[in-house]
Amino acid sequence: MKKLCLFAMLIIAFVFAVPFLYTNAQVTKHIAKQQYQQGDIIFQSSHSRQCEAVKMATHSDISHCGMLFKENDQWYVIEAVEPVQIVSLNSFIARGIDAHYKVKRLKKAYNQLTDATIDAMMTLGQKWIGKHYDIYFGWGNDQLYCSELVWKLYHDAARIDLCNLRKLKDFDLSQPLVKEMMNERYGNNIPFDENMVAPSDLFNSPKLELVDEH
Repeated sequence: MKKLCLFAMLIIAFVFAVPFLYTNAQVTKHIAKQQYQQGDIIFQSSHSRQCEAVKMATHSDISHCGMLFKENDQWYVIEAVEPVQIVSLNSFIARGIDAHYKVKRLKKAYNQLTDATIDAMMTLGQKWIGKHYDIYFGWGNDQLYCSELVWKLYHDAARIDLCNLRKLKDFDLSQPLVKEMMNERYGNNIPFDENMVAPSDLFNSPKLELVDEH
């Protein structure tokens, strides 16, 4: 009896110590119940050395984002990784830590996204498919990073600024990993005054509201 009780306690401890992992079937079932809209923005935390540095510099667990759109009754995400691409919503979610994600939407108080606006956003996004991921976080359109892509889709095609831009120097650059990666990429030419937008800047936009968390 004592052995059985000890075994049960070990099982309970293991269950509470290990984070719950959503299966693809569970994610698919959850997605089917949601009423996402074209232009919704999905956020997640991802595994990578750069994502860890982003979290440190922004004081946020949000490290990646993309924009949702629907085609042939299936949900997809346009995102800037290497390269800028379109992936299924399930594939996007599977790359996040423990398959957790959050979806935000433009509040009704702001200009709503019409079908024509969504078409304009997707037309612009299609032009950027295949562009390299910008590891230097520059503000030009020759290469793009995730939050820059989403910000520009809204700004250029929908004429909506989701948040103010910041400068590199506005982020917390004091952490060792952040310093290490900046030295690797910029050397002695750190662009402290470069315009930037972090995934967490979009997530914290007062123009967006949370519509799903899983």
